[in-house]
Amino acid sequence: MRIKNNPNIFYLACGLLVDGDRRYDQNDAEIAALAGKICDDASRDALDADILQWFNLAKAGQVETNPYWPRGHAMMMAVLFADGADFDIDRFMEFLKGINILDPVGQDEFREWIGHLPEILAYSEGIFRGFWKEYCEIMFARRAGWAPEIEASRLPLKEFFGCGNMPNLVLAPNLFADPWHADFVHNPEGTVVLIAAKPDVESMLHETLRAKIAEHSEKIAVFYKEHGEEYVTEECFVRALSTILAGGKKGRVQSHVNCGFVGVPTIVDFFEKHRPNADNLGDFIDSVLKGNMA
Repeated sequence: MRIKNNPNIFYLACGLLVDGDRRYDQNDAEIAALAGKICDDASRDALDADILQWFNLAKAGQVETNPYWPRGHAMMMAVLFADGADFDIDRFMEFLKGINILDPVGQDEFREWIGHLPEILAYSEGIFRGFWKEYCEIMFARRAGWAPEIEASRLPLKEFFGCGNMPNLVLAPNLFADPWHADFVHNPEGTVVLIAAKPDVESMLHETLRAKIAEHSEKIAVFYKEHGEEYVTEECFVRALSTILAGGKKGRVQSHVNCGFVGVPTIVDFFEKHRPNADNLGDFIDSVLKGNMA
């Protein structure tokens, strides 16, 4: 895995901070202190009202525990489709469709909102650029501490994808993100960009497996529609496989159940019998679905 700091992710994270986003690790003194400086500075210099409104509209309120889902996450991923004033919004919308992230307000309104991304980035850079150096110093000081998790991900990735087919992993840190969540972008060249506060084995596997499991999303969705929410979903497959490949214990499985993904234990039970990998994943998914229908 390579680590590549992305200034635009930082500038958007600053805008969310000013909007009131406090999902970062509250026990992280360095990050909390920097967040405080950014918010204090923004309160002294009145930000453009339209810019503030744009960030505020990222708060969709679809999920009680995370009011920024899905827009606050989508905006971070959109950065990787933008280059200066150029923003490939069509490719970005196709990407969101492929990973089944739908905006609760509506796609037309979402497209109009996210289409302002280039001007938001340009404005935010002008406002928050003075904090970029301090942010980078914090990030670079933490790289060595991330190395064990990065190294620990190699074996399960090899086990699943095979030595010659492992995706390229790139970490784009967002130190202001929720430490328990990650976002990703998977491009056609086989690179997975992980946007996270820090790398951990399960998150790296989770986001790397997501695109592969999405290849089978149609039949999983049909099964779910026919059998109801007590059965497995695409997200259940992602969580189950990433947990067990990362060496997660029963407590991790139960944590997913507690979050509403009740199909995870069923998939974990099938794992040892079928030992799925990238080549036989479709057969494994069929086995799980047929087992549920039995």
